[in-house]
Amino acid sequence: MFKIAIVGAGIIGKTHSEAILKNSECELVAVCDVDEAKAKEIAEIHNAKCYTDYKKMAEEVKMDAVILNLPHFLHCEVTVYFLEKGINVLVEKPMANTTKECDEMIEASKKSGAKLAVGHVQRYYSAVREIKKIIESEKYGKLCMITEVRNVNYVTEKRPKWFLKKALAGGGIAMNYGAHSLDRIFYATGLRVEEVHAVTSNPVSDDDIDVDVQMLLKLTGGASAVLTYCGNRVPGEYETSYYFTDGAVKIKGSELCLFEDGKYVNYGGTANLLEKQIDEVVKWLKGEENELVTPEYGKEVIGVIEQIV
Repeated sequence: MFKIAIVGAGIIGKTHSEAILKNSECELVAVCDVDEAKAKEIAEIHNAKCYTDYKKMAEEVKMDAVILNLPHFLHCEVTVYFLEKGINVLVEKPMANTTKECDEMIEASKKSGAKLAVGHVQRYYSAVREIKKIIESEKYGKLCMITEVRNVNYVTEKRPKWFLKKALAGGGIAMNYGAHSLDRIFYATGLRVEEVHAVTSNPVSDDDIDVDVQMLLKLTGGASAVLTYCGNRVPGEYETSYYFTDGAVKIKGSELCLFEDGKYVNYGGTANLLEKQIDEVVKWLKGEENELVTPEYGKEVIGVIEQIV
């Protein structure tokens, strides 16, 4: 039974705890958050210990791994602390605010021998996994282009203030959503980014983050991707299209759509993302082959985003 601790008891931390509860091979032994009430709410369900100081938790609790769900600017500092204690770390995406911070985290892992992985969960959507199979099988021929549109009222949503400051969040909508998009592209296609062209703006607030982004990515193998994120006061939309030489596939939200008989047919999809990730964490801790994101891969994602923001 693997002993897992969580730092950060917000929505994602709570969802992680629920995923741990459903896995028979691990248990939640401690929860830490500066808001003691939030930590206690999760800890009591699991009969876990509750902390407001992650350093005290690390000193007092025996754990096999810790899952970090923290503001982006804390990812490097807290990850390095646990790694130096010899504790394996799964840090939520984005890995860090800069590639320099990623390097510090990678070096700490190498020096201590403790493992480090990054929580890019959208690769676990069944639709993304099915598209990966389609690309590998060349069912519709060669992949040529990818387009994605994601619209959300980015500034007006109920976000913590740190989300709207570049020094703390690393960037705006490109950092927050771009990390997901890049992982899906890398995972499903096996391709990487050769060139980045992007335009960013913020026409709706005085915050120093990007709210509107359009980017053109030249991918290895001759394919390309155009990603459009609009964070203005617009209707929500989330759709990704994959264009092949002999067909097209689309993901609407988390659902798979195939182009058949002149129209897109919805095949649905599943999205128990964190449960699937915890399954991979168990394999990772056992030393088995797994699909968790390596820190080198996580750094590669940040390297692309750094060229945009």
